[in-house]
Order: sequence, then C-alpha cells, then structure tokens
Amino acid sequence: MSTYRGVLAEPGLRPLLVMGLLAKTPGLGISAVIVLHVVSGLDRGYGAAGLAAAAWTAGAGVGAPFQGRALDRYGLRPVFAVLLVAQALFWGLAHLLPFPALLPAAFLGGLTAIPAFTVVRLALATMVAAENRHTAYVMDSMTTDIAYMVGPSVGILLAAQVSPTAAFLVMGGLMVLSGLGYVALDPPLRAARQPGRAPRPRDWLTLGVLAALGATVGNALVIVGFEVTAIGALQRWGDLTWSWLLLVAAGLASVAGGLVYGALKRPPAAYVLTACLGVLCLPLALAGSWPWLCLLAVPVNLFVAPALSSTATAISTLAPDGARGVAMGAYSSALLVGNVAGSPLAGLALDRSGPPAAFVTIAAVTLVIAAATHVIASRARPAPAPAARP
Repeated sequence: MSTYRGVLAEPGLRPLLVMGLLAKTPGLGISAVIVLHVVSGLDRGYGAAGLAAAAWTAGAGVGAPFQGRALDRYGLRPVFAVLLVAQALFWGLAHLLPFPALLPAAFLGGLTAIPAFTVVRLALATMVAAENRHTAYVMDSMTTDIAYMVGPSVGILLAAQVSPTAAFLVMGGLMVLSGLGYVALDPPLRAARQPGRAPRPRDWLTLGVLAALGATVGNALVIVGFEVTAIGALQRWGDLTWSWLLLVAAGLASVAGGLVYGALKRPPAAYVLTACLGVLCLPLALAGSWPWLCLLAVPVNLFVAPALSSTATAISTLAPDGARGVAMGAYSSALLVGNVAGSPLAGLALDRSGPPAAFVTIAAVTLVIAAATHVIASRARPAPAPAARP
C-alpha cells in the first residue's frame, strides 16, 4: 500500500480523483436515462431508444479527439466554457423534443459531452511521475468501476420512482455541475500551457500508440460483450433479478484486480492483459445458472481495471506533450468503438446460438485483437543493436 500512499501524496491528486468520480457517475448513466426517456417518456420501443443512445455515443466518439486537441491548444477553461453552454442547452431542452428531433440533438449532445475521462487522464500524466503513472491510472480505473455501479442505478431508480423526465433533468444537471467543478479545480494540463501549431497525426500516431488503441478496442469489446451476454443469459434462465449481484461482483473484482496491479513495479504489457481477458472469458460458456455465472465472472473481471489502465498509461507515455490531449481523445474514441462493436456482436451470437456461443465468440475476437496488437507492438520496438565484432 506504500505505492498508493506515495501517489496520493501528490498535491491536488485526491481532489482530482474525487472530481473525476463525480463527473463519471452521471456520464455512465446517460445511455440508460436516454433509453428510459424514449421508451417511457416518448412511448417508443427499445429499438428507437437504442438508436437515440447510439446517436449520443456516436457523437461522443467523434467529438473526443477534437476536444482533446482543443484542450492541448487552448486549455481547460476556454474549452469548458463552450461545452457547458452546449450541455446546459441539451439537458434543459432535449426532453421537450419529439423523437425525430431528439436524434440529431443527441448526436450534438454527445459531440459536446463533458470529457470527464480525458481531463483526469491528461492531468494524471502531468501530476504523477512516469514510474508511478500506471498506479495512478489504476486508481482512475477503480473510480470508473464505482461510477459504473452507481451511475446507471441512480438513473434507472429516478426514472422508475419519479419519472423519466426527472431522471433526464437530474442526470443532466449533475453533468453540468461536474463540468463546473472541473472549471473550479482547473487541474494542470501541461499541453494547455504550450500553445502552438496543431499536432499532426504523425506527431503522435506511432505504431506503439496504434497498438495501445487496438488493445483498448479489444478491452472495451470484451467488457461490453460480457455484460450483454451475461444479462441475456440471466434473462433466458429467468434469473434477471440477480443481475445486480452480477454487476456488483464484477465491479468489486475489477477493483480488487486494480489494487494488485497498481502496486506492481513492472506491470505486463497491454496486449498481455487483453489476451487474459479473452482467455478468461472462455470458461463463462460453461455457466448454466446464475450462481456459476457470478462465480466465473470474477476471474475475468479481475483484469478489467488493469487492462484499461495499462492502455491509458501506454498512450500517455508514448504521446508527446503537445499532442497528449488528442491522443487521449483517440483513446476515448477507441473505448467507444469497442463498446459499439461488442454489443451487437454479443447480441447476434446470443440470438443465433445462445450464451455459450456468445461468450466464445467474444473471447475469440478479443484474442485475435490481442494477437494483432502484439504484432504491431513488436514492430514498434527498436531493433537490437548488432553485437560488436571481437
């Protein structure tokens, strides 16, 4: 635990992590709130609700690199001044829109979403020494696990107990408040203090960064694929009421794995952790009841926080200062690509062949991605110097 105490002793780190947790919580509940608003508030089906949530996700994926580039060039407060106005308009007015108008509004809302994840990761790269950075990113991943357990639950509870409109307004209000909190905190972003020409892709999109981005896609794909398949399996078994226990067990396992990983002095490469996620997803195909599913979910989720933090560490280390914001924005987009790919992949396999085949499919695709990123990463390493002749 001395490693964690040393990292937490960094000035301003604790407020940053707390602010990140508060910002991620409503952010991770947005999809559920939009879905429930469309289904219950607009009397549309789940297909239409999924389309609205996908519009938000697509906007966030497109906007993340541009937001990161703006943070690099202009700093946090000027960028957030624009984003906060856009978010206030979306959350204050979008619940009044008919469904056809909500779709483009949701895309614009995602495009201007508060970059809760990117800001924390940029600040950690500035505030924490390189040798302790993977521990700091693990701590950030653990706050994400907590926010993942809380955010969707709060949104669903508000929609069920009060109204979908109340959930829409409250979660949106929390999102805007978290943005104001970032403005007040104004964490140090080194690139924001180095204005100059906009970074070009060749400045930061190296083979090493590409390998880390590929591993990020694989990590997100297997995490979302596991969730979709597990919930689908519980529904088929008539045990959907136990889904909360599954999600809590997965979140706690991820936190536990992160605690161990964060204390390592020589953590494994990102593609190794992605491969571990793929391999440990395979035994889930053997689960035939909810107790076994919860039990077999623990090993794979032990590697979730380590896998996510390993790729964030790699990108923050490999990207130069002036391009770190756009690189971390690309990291957020890679997460969204994995999310968008993993959900339909798991759903299609689930519908056609059942939960065992879905778990195997997700595992197989993840292992292919891990192998590909290993090849890219090996080519990124400098060739060894030839031995001197005697």
